Amino acid sequence: MSKEIGKCLCGSIEVECDDLPKSAVACYCEDCQKASGGGPSFNIVITDEKIRIIRGVPSVYEIKAASGNLVKRLFCSNCGTAICSKLISRTVWKAGLFSHIKDIEVSTNVWSSTANKLLKVDIDKKTFEKGIN
Repeated sequence: MSKEIGKCLCGSIEVECDDLPKSAVACYCEDCQKASGGGPSFNIVITDEKIRIIRGVPSVYEIKAASGNLVKRLFCSNCGTAICSKLISRTVWKAGLFSHIKDIEVSTNVWSSTANKLLKVDIDKKTFEKGIN
């Protein structure tokens, strides 16, 4: 089992992941677009047992999502890097934390109905107009 270390921009927050997935979910919801500066959020979905914060304590921002559910967005209070989003059913981790992001491919798109025109949604991938439950 290979371990991968992910870091925020300033290095204050470190995440350790066992067996980093090679696929990500691109989320085009309006909240993710705002948090990312206009594009989608690229998220890694992995069980809680395989990923953990090993350094630092992220800040938490809670927001009611378009789904109506409460989402806790964890981020570095020093550099602003998004760390993960805690949803009701799962936690999704930001792919950009990991240096091997170039090896990660989008497998699924969610909230394509709210995607802006800055970036085209790859409809050849599994695509949902809204979120996945």
